[in-house]
Amino acid sequence: MIGFVGWVLRRVVTEAERLYYDPAVVGRELKALEEQLIAGLIGEEEFDRREDALLDRLAETRRRGEAGQERTA
Repeated sequence: MIGFVGWVLRRVVTEAERLYYDPAVVGRELKALEEQLIAGLIGEEEFDRREDALLDRLAETRRRGEAGQERTA
């Protein structure tokens, strides 16, 4: 039973990471962030901070993709 719970937890974490680093998801979040800035809902400083975090996620996505390609080559 404990082994099954561990397997389920690993699957949940893997799926959460896949969604978190999905370039399409990050792109939508960047677009929404820009819309918030244009609408005046957030300031430049908040925009810059959140944009940097999203761009870091994109960079991590690329790094993970390259590492995965190296393992399969």
